[in-house]
Amino acid sequence: MHARLILVTMACVLIAVGLASTASAITIRDDRSQSLYLNLGSQAIYGSVGRIDEKAGSSAYIGSGTLIAPNWVLTAGHMVSDATALTFTIGGSPYAASSWFYPSQWTGNLTSGYDIGLVMLSAPVSGITPATLYTGSSELGKVGTMVGYGMTGTGKTGAKTFDGKKRAAQNTIDALYNSTGRILAVDFDNPKNKRDSIYGSATPLNLEGLIAPGDSGGGLFIDFGTGPQLAGVTSFGAAWDGKVNSDYGDIGGFIRVSDSALSKWINSITSGTITKTLAADPAGGGLATGVVPEPASLALLGLGLAAVAARRRK
Repeated sequence: MHARLILVTMACVLIAVGLASTASAITIRDDRSQSLYLNLGSQAIYGSVGRIDEKAGSSAYIGSGTLIAPNWVLTAGHMVSDATALTFTIGGSPYAASSWFYPSQWTGNLTSGYDIGLVMLSAPVSGITPATLYTGSSELGKVGTMVGYGMTGTGKTGAKTFDGKKRAAQNTIDALYNSTGRILAVDFDNPKNKRDSIYGSATPLNLEGLIAPGDSGGGLFIDFGTGPQLAGVTSFGAAWDGKVNSDYGDIGGFIRVSDSALSKWINSITSGTITKTLAADPAGGGLATGVVPEPASLALLGLGLAAVAARRRK
């Protein structure tokens, strides 16, 4: 019998104002070189993933996001729902956000599948190809590549350190997290202990890894034969051992961008169809958007630095 499953948002690392806004990304196999994951993350096909620096009152946070149009970034809802300022850095250049959006259904409930947000940039990004959103329904069993700017470490140690570098790792999309159908789930298989496998095969991929704090909002890509497509947005981590630290056996949850209601919401926002604070989803699914700054709160995992602290949950 498993212990109670613990969930936390993965991806927003809290830093003290004045500290360097750096982060590393992804926990990796302990029997593989860091350079392999760094090289994977630096590939041009994942160039659409950048870093998000968030200010929320007097606090500062780091997360990730994916460019899906020259002036639009897809990220996690918990990256934007209580933000007072956002900056997206990609290709070495920072871009200020002019506005940001999240579904009204996003209330901090990680299992609801609404942890998704959009950031409109004040100027378009040039020289970088935006990611293509996946619109099919064949994610299960495929190999996904997760990319972000979170903490790093190994499956033995869990997330431990920052170094300011983007990493990528791979994992098999093992399951839908729950009956909503809006969350894709993976687990971090241990090459030396098959009991750490929660879903699917217990044999890890060559570059198996897992999301870590600072990766939230980053991209989960799947290649269906025509090049990587954005299939998921990093949302949360979970663990049966009571400690969500991205070590072996932990679980990663990703918002499924092919979900019909969410894809319609994304398209309506980026096309300018929705301009009011609370406009209904044109599909009639009840999905709405809130334009922030707007008060909201949730717990975000803070690790690593003495300055790191927890954010409050509504």
